[in-house]
Amino acid sequence: MGKTKRILLVDDSKTQLIRLKMSFEKNGYEVITANDGLEGVSRAVVDRPDIVVSDIMMPELNGYQLCRLLKNDKKTSHIPIILLTSLDQRQDRFWGIRAGADQYIVKDSNLAGLEEAITQLLKNPVAHPDVEQENVPVNSASTEWTSIKSNVNRLLDKLLFESTLSSEARQLANFIHDKNDLLKEFKDLVSSLIDYTCLCLCLYDGKGTRLYFDLRQAISDKEISKIKTYLMTKIDSEYVKGEMETHFFRESAEIDTSATESIVSRLIVPLTIHSECIGYLSFLSIKQNAFAPKIENIIQILAHDFSMVFKLMLLYEETRELSITDGLTKLYNKRYFLEIFEKEFERAKRFKNDLCLIVMDIDHFKSVNDTYGHLQGDSVLKEIGEIINKSIRKIDIPARYGGEEFVVIAPNTNMQDIKMIAERIRQATESHAFEAEPQPLKITVSIGVATLNGTTNDKLELIKLADDALYKAKHEGRNQVCFAD
Repeated sequence: MGKTKRILLVDDSKTQLIRLKMSFEKNGYEVITANDGLEGVSRAVVDRPDIVVSDIMMPELNGYQLCRLLKNDKKTSHIPIILLTSLDQRQDRFWGIRAGADQYIVKDSNLAGLEEAITQLLKNPVAHPDVEQENVPVNSASTEWTSIKSNVNRLLDKLLFESTLSSEARQLANFIHDKNDLLKEFKDLVSSLIDYTCLCLCLYDGKGTRLYFDLRQAISDKEISKIKTYLMTKIDSEYVKGEMETHFFRESAEIDTSATESIVSRLIVPLTIHSECIGYLSFLSIKQNAFAPKIENIIQILAHDFSMVFKLMLLYEETRELSITDGLTKLYNKRYFLEIFEKEFERAKRFKNDLCLIVMDIDHFKSVNDTYGHLQGDSVLKEIGEIINKSIRKIDIPARYGGEEFVVIAPNTNMQDIKMIAERIRQATESHAFEAEPQPLKITVSIGVATLNGTTNDKLELIKLADDALYKAKHEGRNQVCFAD
């Protein structure tokens, strides 16, 4: 025969206790009773019941609080708890489940529902971590009210700390529209909680993997390479196939090739939302055993609370990228070009920097559409966009200006450099075999270039100068680069 199952009944109503006790004993259970929540906690710790059935409305310590205490104690967290109530409000049911209750049952003169719930919960019991059970008297020092108060205080501190971090995460969600500000606020919060040598935030987006480093002291580029290798062994391989970008937080220490100290402590936790992993949070230190269990718990909370914030940031960036990107060529669209060009123009004028503008047009593009159809024309536009992206530098800003016309803003660029860039685009286009049936197409482009000078007063004037140079290239035979006077 199996061991008799033990039920702990907790209720400040003696009538209810007697009624339930008689019913459960009749069904073959061993029943322990407690007259209030405090005694219920003591009995649960000492007598180790197989299940707890508790009323909610009790003085001193109510059923919700009893439930949270037991579920947050390793010695009792495995015990199933049923909360009984005369309240059937949605908020009460929600709070009962959130408190950790396994079942929330409204009191009824018919005990069939309660008995069925007990039977179901006892079918698959969770193994207790301790093998032996000790029958310690209830008035033992380990069960004194001071011990329970201490547990309550520890739980309240834990919940207060967790809720404070969650509140900080919600506050940072206000910065999702500005990635740099969000990352700075996040770094400031993390560095106030955790002592580390290097923090690495790894995030996945549609293009690949981004690594954001914060160095609290200088380390060598060799150590940075080791950190990247370590991360690559931990993260999902499907995400590292794309481009990997390395960035540094604001106020991060710099890489020092002469630094000799090595990373000896590492801790990495995933950033997950439901089953989706959006990246990893990694802490590294030159100190041995730098991340104790308490610190690890804080990092787990940070990862949990900030996963959604970083997901919102990535979604915001993705949405913004779609709003400023030409869907066909994947270059920036005209609206964004005009917006960014105005800023670059004003910056160049103010600081007396060089600024160049390329305007280019596909030669005889109308005949491509007329002869091969608009789908083929779209294919040519898409490939031109790829050629431009491969031919320019990272600081250059390419855009589709409209139809078959494209522009490139080249900040801090002199005449010699812009000639090389423009000619590189022209030659790459001329030598490229554009996909088509029955055979590849040969396409050329005409390019006009203008540079900022002392007499140029506004951005529209610079655009007109580049456009005039483009017209000159077209007029003089196409497939060439012409410069504004």
